[in-house]
Formats: sequence, structure tokens, C-alpha cells
Amino acid sequence: MQKKYTPRIISIYLVFIALFLIIAARITYLQVFQHRFYKDLATNQYYRLLPLEGGRGDIFDRRGRILATGMNCYSIFADPKIVKDKDKTARLIAQELDLSEEKLLKSLSKKKRFVWVKRKVSWEEKERIRELDLGGVGFFREEKRFYPQEKLAASLLGIVGIDNRGLEGLELNYDDYLSGKDGLVRVLQDSSSKKIMLSQHIVAPQKGADVKLTIDAQIQYWSEKAIKETVENFRAKQASVIVMDALNGEILALANYPGFNPNKISSLASQDMRNRAIADMFEPGSVFKVVTLLASISENAFSDSDTVYCENGKYKIPGSTLHDWKPYGNLTFREVFKKSSNIGVAKLVESLGSQAYFKYIKRLEFGKVTGIDLPAESKGSIKPLKRWSRTSQYIIPIGQEIAVNLLQLAKTFAAIANDGYLVQPFVVKSVCSRNFCRQLKPKKRKVFDEKITARAKDILIEVVSDGTGRRAAVEGIKIGGKTGTAQKYDPKLGRYSPSKYRATFVGFVAESNPPLVIGVTVDEPKKSHFGGVVAAPVFKSIARQVVPYISSNELN
Repeated sequence: MQKKYTPRIISIYLVFIALFLIIAARITYLQVFQHRFYKDLATNQYYRLLPLEGGRGDIFDRRGRILATGMNCYSIFADPKIVKDKDKTARLIAQELDLSEEKLLKSLSKKKRFVWVKRKVSWEEKERIRELDLGGVGFFREEKRFYPQEKLAASLLGIVGIDNRGLEGLELNYDDYLSGKDGLVRVLQDSSSKKIMLSQHIVAPQKGADVKLTIDAQIQYWSEKAIKETVENFRAKQASVIVMDALNGEILALANYPGFNPNKISSLASQDMRNRAIADMFEPGSVFKVVTLLASISENAFSDSDTVYCENGKYKIPGSTLHDWKPYGNLTFREVFKKSSNIGVAKLVESLGSQAYFKYIKRLEFGKVTGIDLPAESKGSIKPLKRWSRTSQYIIPIGQEIAVNLLQLAKTFAAIANDGYLVQPFVVKSVCSRNFCRQLKPKKRKVFDEKITARAKDILIEVVSDGTGRRAAVEGIKIGGKTGTAQKYDPKLGRYSPSKYRATFVGFVAESNPPLVIGVTVDEPKKSHFGGVVAAPVFKSIARQVVPYISSNELN
């Protein structure tokens, strides 16, 4: 018997066939046309992309000793969405890592898939957290900056932040070279949604360029040791030293005391990291008389035997009275500098004229930065000639009413030691990576004739052998230099302080190869405040170690 289908049954069949075709079409659309979208969506349930820091370049001294490098560490992160017991997780991690439980709980409560727990922890800290077996907490390896010499040259090197970017000093100035290129890493959550692991790199990070300095770590150590002992002995506020190759401007040591340990910076203020040798400006006192010496010789205004009457120690000038630390009558031109007579120098400039004298202040580039490749250098303060008072002509030549930094003074004495060239100081010899190597070239220009600097050099050598700088003398080594003792201006009193001084000595080792300049300044020493007593012995301590060291280990 033939089976008959009613219209109703046929309608039901047609509906099912239509539904099947719709579902098949939808599946085909999703599988063919939306395949990539849903694959990525599924993958993103398990993977997250995180940046992976490129290693920072190393910093070496001129002989290849390492001053700054990278050290492996770990960073801890969490996925709040899969941290089930947030209170327990926050409590346990806070106890192990000495963190705020409240802040950590707040982070874990965010509607995010990724939060930092703590960056740059040690392997031991990472292992303690791993052993807690906390769901949703993961780790990956990073790098943090490490300074194996600790405090050595810290104010010059500077510091980096948690993200390995330079924040101070050379680390900041050469950050574009030192910084590596970041890579990418995938964070993988397993199927149980309890563990977080790392998959292979997607993009490998690249290390930054290495930097080789002009600094010699041994000379830097001697310099820091010498000013530390002086600050402690004279109960001074602080002190700075610069040792420079006079021929090309290479800085062999740049030291400040007190210093700091760049491996432990959490409690440091920016003031503690200040590179005072280049950032602090001060009235130099009698060290600045070197400008009068060079101006007088250049203008051929005085012979060595010409005499200056020094008024027996007291000389009335417009608006004030000049005093010498000892009363002098007639002094020869050479003796004015040997004995550091304020009155004698003031009378020399009075004879030269303000305009001629000011020309040499500008020629020696006071009032301008030296151009050293470090941040935060002060340019000093030079009053324009048109703003000089009637007193300025007499007190600027003795180092008042003018402000300089120690590096500017060292640069001036280098011009005497190197036969008349003004050099641009620098601290980086080369920058090298896998792809390039850049050697930095010294810059200098002629500003004085050799005959002028030769005569100035002889007079400054007498300052050390038979004048106010005798305590800088080293037996068997020809040294020249100038002392400086400057009263500090006290803004609270509105006048120069009766008790606060800055003691300075800047000099050169004349016959070393290369000739060296060493500048020393000590702020607010007690017991004694004279540059010849406080600062000159620091020069001696450094010079008597550095000269034989260089003789047996040639600078390269």
C-alpha cells in the first residue's frame, strides 16, 4: 500500500531542511570566513603579550674595568581574573616580599588581566613566592642595573629607574646608546586556569651599546679616598676633585664626597646624587687670580721685576677696603702671585683697565658651560662689563662677585699646562655595539701663545715651590698651581659669612706625560679654611700616586 504524506508532515520536513541549511551555512561562515577571528579570540584566552626588556649596555673604565652592568632578576605579576582567593594571595605575598597587603589587595581586585606584584626581585624572593603555589601568579626574568664598584664614581655614572632608563649622570646622558631594544614574550595560562607560564619569545630583545670611559678606576679611587679623609679631618660639608689630561681634556677622575651607593637608591634624594664638581658654582677666591696673571702677561704690561706697592695690607677702594692675609709693602710682579696679594692683583687690573681684563675672562670661557658630556653642568655667573660697579674692578680679580664651577677652573689651568690650548673636557672614549663603534674625538683650540703660558707656568711653579701652595709640592715632581680661600656669601646675613669658607687648590703636574691638571675644592672646612692648608695637601696626595702610576701604565 502506498504511503501518503499529508501537507502537515511535508511542512515539518521543509522546516527541518531549512533549519539544517541555515545551521550549515552559519557553520560554513564561521569556519571559513571568521576562522581567524575566533582562533585569535580563543588564543587570547590563554596568551598575553608582554614587553621583555633589552639588556642595557655595560660601562667600563679606560682599562676595561667594569663600572656598571646588568644582573639577572625576576619580576612577579598576576592575572586578577584567575586569582581565586585574593585576600589569602595578598596576605602571603605581602609577608614574603615586605609589601603593603592593602595596596596589593587593591591591585588584585582590579578588573584587569595583568598587574605587577613586584619588579626586579632576587632569585631567592622569586622562589619563595613560587613555593606558595598561588594560582594566577607568574614570573619572568628581567635585568636590573648593578654597580660592582658600589660608590666609586657614583655621581658621574648616575642611576637608572625601575624600567632600566637613565635618570641621572652618564646613564641619563648616554641613555639612547645604553638602552637596549625591547622584545616581546607570550604569557601562557594553562588549561586549569591556575598556573601562568611563559612561552618562547616572539621578538628577541637586543642589548644596548657598551660605553668606555676616560675615567681610570684606580685614579678615581685615590681621588675619592683623598677627599673623604680631608672632609672627615676638617669636618667639612663636602668636597670635589677633578683629574684631567691637560692635552686633550680626558677626565681621569671626577669625585665628590659624600657619595652614595647606586645599588641602594630607594631612600636617596636627588640632591644626594648631585655631581657637585660640575653642577655647583661658587666664588673661587684667589684661584681666579690666574686670569690676571694670563691677562698681564698677554698684554705685556709688566716685567717680572716690576714692583707693586701693596699698602701694608690695607687698601681703600671705591665702596670698600681690600685686605691681604699678611701685610706687604713692595712686591715684584712674580711675588704678587707667589704670596697671593689681593691688593697687588687689584692694582695690576687697575693698571690694565677693566675692558682689557674682561676680555680674558671671556677668552677663557668663564660664564659658559665647558661642554662636558654629562648633564646638569652649571655655566657659572659672570657679570657683564656694563653692569660692573666701581668696586667690581677690584674684587672680581680676587675671585669675588663671580661664580664658577671646578671644571672651568681645571680647564683654565690645562691651557697653561698644554702650551695655550683650551680643551673641551669629556668622559666617554667610545660607544660600541654589534652594529657600530663610535670613537669620540677631543676638541681644542689655541687661545694663548706658548711664550705666554711658559711664563705663567714658571710663576705658578714658584707658587708651589716657594709660595702659598707649598703643601701641594711632591718631591722630584715639578708642580704649579694656585690656592684659593673664599668667604661664602650668607644670604641670611646679607653679607659674607664670618665663619663659612671654601678652600680650593688647582694645579698641574708640569712634566708628566701627559701633563695633568688636578682641581680640588672643599666646602666649609673647620679647624682651618685656607686653600693652601686644606685643599693643597689633597692635590699632593693624588699627584704622588698618579704620576708614577701613569709612568708605569701609559694612558691608552
